[in-house]
Amino acid sequence: MYLFQVFGIVAITSAISAEFRSGSCHSRLTVECSCPPQWHLWGNECYRISPSLHTWEDAKSACQGIGGKMATPRSLEEMNFMAELARKVGSNYYAWIACTDMEKEGTWECDGQEGEEPFLEWADEQPDDDSGNQDCAAIASSLGEKLDDGECRISTWAICVRRAACTHGLIQLRH
Repeated sequence: MYLFQVFGIVAITSAISAEFRSGSCHSRLTVECSCPPQWHLWGNECYRISPSLHTWEDAKSACQGIGGKMATPRSLEEMNFMAELARKVGSNYYAWIACTDMEKEGTWECDGQEGEEPFLEWADEQPDDDSGNQDCAAIASSLGEKLDDGECRISTWAICVRRAACTHGLIQLRH
């Protein structure tokens, strides 16, 4: 697989170089991405809501079972996309994301964002750890589609993500 990716990059680079050497700069590199059925494209990733309700820990396995992993937003735009996707399940939703402070209370870690400050757009007065056992993050419609810290044992939806299938190409532009 790696060899095919390298070959594809070399082929595209060679085609671009040939265009520039010929004096005709009328080409454009294109990227087209697609998702499997029931998955929704955003950027170069595919998202979907878990097919059933799960505790936070079980949601990680459920996302893996459908070919992805539990999602973590990296921006407000991405979080809004996730919220919009969850809203399709129901207007009053609560959906797990891959962030937790199980290891150290108040220190939130998100899968895929190790070593960097995670993007966490908390609702007002959140995280609050009301029950002393709210260690898992979810996007909640009741909190203005912002993040809430919830009890990990609650069964709810989860937001799953996987890489989109993307193809790269070179198209000729006509004047």
